[in-house]
Formats: sequence, structure tokens, C-alpha cells
Amino acid sequence: MDKYIRGAASFASQAGKFSKQLGKEIAERSKEVSSPGHLYDTSEGKLKEIRSSLDSKFDKEKIDGLKRLVAMMSKGRNVKEFFPDVVKLVASASFEVRKLVYIYLLRYAHEEPDLALLSINTFQKDRNPLIRAMALRVMSSIKVPVIAPLIMLALKKATTDMSPYVRKAAANAIPKCYSLDPSQKDYLIEIIEGLLNDNSTLVLGSVISSMGIVCPERLDLIHKQYRKICRLLVEADEWGQIAMLELLIQYARTFFLNPNGGLEADIGKPTAPVKPTAFYPESDDDAAEVKIIQKAVLSESLSLPLDPDHDLLLKSCVPLLNSRNPSVVLTVVKLFNHVGTTSQCAQPAKSLIRLLRTSREERFVVLLNIASMAQDRPFLFQPHVQHFFSFAGEPRFVRDLKLEILGMVANTENVGIIMREFRDYVRSSDNQMVTKTVQVLGRLSCRLPSIAEESLNVLMTLVSSKDENVVSESVIVIRTLLQLTSIDQNTRIISQLSRALDTITSPQARASILWLVGQYCASVPRLAPDTLRKSAKSFTAEADIVKLQILTLAAKLVCVDDRDVCRVLLRYVLELARFDQSWDVRDRARSLKALVLGTKAVDGNGEPQPASQLQAKLGKILLGAKATPVPESPYAGRNRYNLGTLSHALNRPLPYYKSLPAWPTSVPPEPAALRDVEEISERWGRDRAVAAVAATPIARVSGKAVTKKRVVTLEQFYDESSSGESESEEEDEKDELETSEEEETSEEEEASSGDEEEEEEDETEERAGASAGEKTGLRS
Repeated sequence: MDKYIRGAASFASQAGKFSKQLGKEIAERSKEVSSPGHLYDTSEGKLKEIRSSLDSKFDKEKIDGLKRLVAMMSKGRNVKEFFPDVVKLVASASFEVRKLVYIYLLRYAHEEPDLALLSINTFQKDRNPLIRAMALRVMSSIKVPVIAPLIMLALKKATTDMSPYVRKAAANAIPKCYSLDPSQKDYLIEIIEGLLNDNSTLVLGSVISSMGIVCPERLDLIHKQYRKICRLLVEADEWGQIAMLELLIQYARTFFLNPNGGLEADIGKPTAPVKPTAFYPESDDDAAEVKIIQKAVLSESLSLPLDPDHDLLLKSCVPLLNSRNPSVVLTVVKLFNHVGTTSQCAQPAKSLIRLLRTSREERFVVLLNIASMAQDRPFLFQPHVQHFFSFAGEPRFVRDLKLEILGMVANTENVGIIMREFRDYVRSSDNQMVTKTVQVLGRLSCRLPSIAEESLNVLMTLVSSKDENVVSESVIVIRTLLQLTSIDQNTRIISQLSRALDTITSPQARASILWLVGQYCASVPRLAPDTLRKSAKSFTAEADIVKLQILTLAAKLVCVDDRDVCRVLLRYVLELARFDQSWDVRDRARSLKALVLGTKAVDGNGEPQPASQLQAKLGKILLGAKATPVPESPYAGRNRYNLGTLSHALNRPLPYYKSLPAWPTSVPPEPAALRDVEEISERWGRDRAVAAVAATPIARVSGKAVTKKRVVTLEQFYDESSSGESESEEEDEKDELETSEEEETSEEEEASSGDEEEEEEDETEERAGASAGEKTGLRS
């Protein structure tokens, strides 16, 4: 019972000590978190405390002083006076202290170059690779031209460092050195060439990114490393993969032939339409994708055979389509779109559909890329047409892009599904969505004339809408579609539009209706004069675009109906236009008056004759067949920019934008021979590199093996605590016995060794005496 009591007492005392220590630690942590405002106190007393904290021998006080300096730097206060006190902390053993010192040096090193030189000598003197990498990063960020040679030496030394993390920091420092001293470009290219031989994926992505900044034109450096880069592409980090893919796109467009044989113009014209299917088909025999591949293979049969290294690049990029980073997926899609074959673009298209489940900003960028690809290859997205349907709550920019893509991928097979979706959209309460749907419907009807009649029926229901924009867009699209339909249907629709003219207030819509009445006035002989009469009454209150169409309607009507009432109406509107404020209206009135009401010659029979050839062909000039306008999508033309670039998103060229090089007509055999090299089997993966960085060398005090921790019960703990003293006494006795035994054995060994030495001396004496006796005998 006593041992349990003693064990409980010792356990309670240890628990008390632990709780006390834990309480102090929690109090200090909560003080730092709850009241960080003390760091921003800039009173004179606090400034003196900063200097004393920097001179302290405790790392905690140094960190507090450095945090105060960084806080004052963030407020814009000049703390250059503490530069000597901070520089001497560069050699500190604390990692936190060094980080804060490096932040301070980045800000004030260019103002104190002499003192900065003193601190550079201690940058690379550390066994921790994290500190060495950070020191190199800080050293290369100091914009002092005087230390450029020192930075170059440190950079060269870091390229041969054992840690891949340090070599990665050296690769990232190359562009900084180039901006500091551009004359060292040749030397930096040699460093880049050496780092390209590195087998660590941690290093490879950074050095390729630096190569794109320093020497993007030196693609010849990639020949020997091409296959290695392709095989290490999957193991690289995400941002390294993007840099490697961008470089490989440039390389493929320079040293490979066009895999499609220059048939890009025919790619967007599939031989047979495809039916929409589910995103995850139940069977592998998806008919839509089979048709896409068959069509692509048919087009590629006319092209040249694919280079094995080109095929290696395309196969190496396929696993990256499942990346969790949308930027990686978009870059791979860009590679397949600009470098790949048509038969291999179906899988990247499905990966783009997968990205539509991301955030709305990412969806917008993905949809922009889909819209550009759908202009050339609409059959890639026709099986996934249902993924472009709009849903409630979607932002406007995403919804508009989906509508545009629906208009691009529609064909004779899936247009029924799309038209049903458009009918729902035009009944929406969102007038902006209705307007956008009407515009897309007009472009779709121009591309597929078979749905023009159905589209007209849908649009005629919108003419009575209360929103002016909806009515205006509907009438404009109706005007375009009427040129694609029969005259009988035109007469019926024009009559309905003319009756609705009194309620329509949009100038663009009124001008379109007047143009339709004037263009087809021969089909509506009773409606046209009445429309002109009502329009002439409100001529002075109309917009300029409407006035111009009233004048044109009057002139066309006179060409068809030469009655006096029509000529009176023409003279009336011409007289009103004569004193109009708009120059365009006055010019149109003068030209039409001279053309229609000009003086005419009289023949021998007294009948008037046209005075000029223009009057003779007046009907063909005013009433001739007009070309059907082809409305263009606002997202058209973006495919002239590279996918995934900011210029592509904004649809205009930006500074530093570089287009892809054109496909070469022939390729020399030297690059292929240089690519044929043997690769090293052992290479550094990302997991191995990170583990190597995290492992810091620690000197062992003893050679004892590290024992594993064991879990004991409460009774075992009490037994061990009570028997601890007895065990220690027994161990002491054992140690004493062992030492005494060792002393005895050492004495015995010394005694035995002494006896052996005496015996050896006696034997040598006997041998010497015997030899001397033999010599004397021989002499005698």
C-alpha cells in the first residue's frame, strides 16, 4: 500500500510541474496572439528597447526586436539606423532570427552596400539546407551591383550542392542575377545547361522556368534532355509541370512536323453528326467518340507519320489531364490543341468538361478555351452538349459563354434539344438572358436555315415584350431571318410587325420594321402606304436612324406604286428632312429627291423618259435583293491567340505576348540524333527530395541504438517507481563488481605478461651463449 501512495505522490508532483509549465506556455502564446499591437508601438522608449533586444543573448528577445522592426517597416517608417545591429545577427543559429534578418536585409541592403558585404560572407556557412537556400534567395534579391560577382560565385557553388532544395533555389536565382547584370548572360546559360542535367524534378521545373526568362530562344539546350523531361513530367510539382509544358510546346512547334498535315481548315467539318451522350458512358463503345476518332483518323491518314519523340510527348501528357490543378489541365489541353493530333483531342475535351465543376472564375476561363476550340472543332464537345445548359444562380459571364458554346456546337442532330432549352430561356424573367438568347438564336438560324421558321415563331412572341432591348433584338433577328424564308411567310410576319409599330419605342426596332415594309412593299401594297402615312406624322419626333428609313420607305414605295398619294407623301417627308438638324438626314433627302423626283426627258410621243441610267435602274437600286447579314459571335477570333493566355482572355494583344512559331516544312536530322541519349536510371523524385531537405544532419553523442517507446499500465508505473531505488542500488553494486573484476583481470594479465617477458629474455641469453660456444670451438 505504501508503494502505491509514494507512486501517486510522485505522479502528482510531476503532473503539477507539467501543468505549471504548460500554463506559462499558453499564457505567452495567448499574449502574442491577443495583443500583437505592442509591436507597432514606436515611442522613444520602445526604440531603445529594440536595440537592447537585438543585443540580448536570448533568441526570444532578438525575435521580438526584429518583429518590431518589421512592423515599423510595414508602416513605412525608416529603421535604417538599426542596420549594424541587425547585420551581426546573420550568423545566428536560430532559424526564426535568420528569417527576420533576411527580410530586413532585402529592404535596406541597397542603402548600405558596405555593411551588406560583411553579411554576405556568412550566408553560405550553414549545414542546414533550408538556411542555405534562404541565404541564396536573399543574396540574389539584394539589388547591389557591387556584389554581382559574389552572387555569381555563390550561385555556381549552389548548383553543385548535395541538397536538391538548394539547387532549386539556385535555379530560381538565375533570373534575378540576369536582371542585376545582363552582361553575365553567357555564364548564366552555362549554369542553366548544367542544371538541366539534374535528375531531380524539384530542380528541373525551376531551371526550365528560369530558362524561359533568360534564354527562351535556346531550345537547342533541350535536345539531350527532351526524353528525360517527358518522362519526369508526371513526377514534377504542379507549377514546374506548367513551365515544362510551355517549353515543350515551343520545342514541338519548332522541331516537329505538323501531325495533321495542314488540314486544320477541314477539322471543324465532321463527316457525320454525333448524338449527345452521358458524360460517363456505361459502355466503352461510345458511338459519339468512335465517330470523332474515325473522322480524325481519316483526316490523319493523309498526313505524315508521327515522330516517335512527338508521340512520346503526347503520351506523357495524358496522365496530367487528371491533375487537381486546373492550370495544369488547361496547359495540357493547350498542348494537344496546338501540337497534338485530332484523334487525341477527345480526352482533353472531356477533361475540360470536368473543370466546369470548379469555381465560377475558373469556369469562365475554361469556357473561354472551350469556345475557342469549338470554333475549329465543334464535334469534340457535341457529345457533352447538356453540360452547357444554364442553371439558376449562375453568374452572367458564365451563362453568356454557355449560350455561345451551345450555338457553336449545335448541329442537325442535337438542335432539337438546344431549341427546347432556348424556349425556356426566352421565358425567363431575366431580360438580359432573354436578349442574349435571341442573339444566339439568330446566329444559329443563319448557320442552320432549317430552324429559321421555328425561330421566327419563337421570336414573334417576344415582340410584345415590355422590355425595349428584348423587342429591339427580336425585331433585328426577325429582319435577318426573313431573308431566309419564303415570301408568303414574310407577308404575314411583316403585317404583324407593322401593326405592332405603334407600341414599339426602340429606335433600332422601328427602323428594322420600316426597312422590312419598304423592302417587301410589293408584297404588302395596302400596308406600305398606310405605314408611311403614320410614320410621316411622327417624323420630327423620331430618331435619326428611323428618319433615314422613313425616307427610304417613301422612295421605294414610289418605285412600286406611282400613284399621286405616294408622291405627295414622298415630297412631304423630303420637305421635312430638308430642314432637319442631322446632316445625314439632309444628305439622304437630297440624294433621293434627285434620284426619284428628278427632271425626266420627253420622247417624241410626249411620254416621260428617264434622264439618266440611274433613274432607268431605280427599282434595282432600291429594291434589289440584299445579301443576308451573317452576325458574328463576340467571342469569334480569339483562336488567333494561344489558349490560356491573358491576350486570349481579353481578345487583344498584350505586352510580352508571344505567338507560337509556325510549323516547319522540313526538320533536319541533327535534333533527332541529339535526342537519342541514354538516361540515368536513378533519379530524384519529389518525395525523396522533400525528405532529403527535411532531414537535417545531427551528430550522435553515443553509438547506442534508439529504443522504441513502450506503453505501461498504472500498476506497472507504480511498481517501477517504487522499485526504482532498489534497482539503482543493485545496478551500482553490479557496476562495482564489474570494475573490481576488470581490475583483477588487468593485474593478472600484467603479471602473466611480465613472466612471459622474463622467460623470453632467458631464452635469448641461452641462445646467445650457445652460439658463442660454437664459435670458440670452431676457432680452436
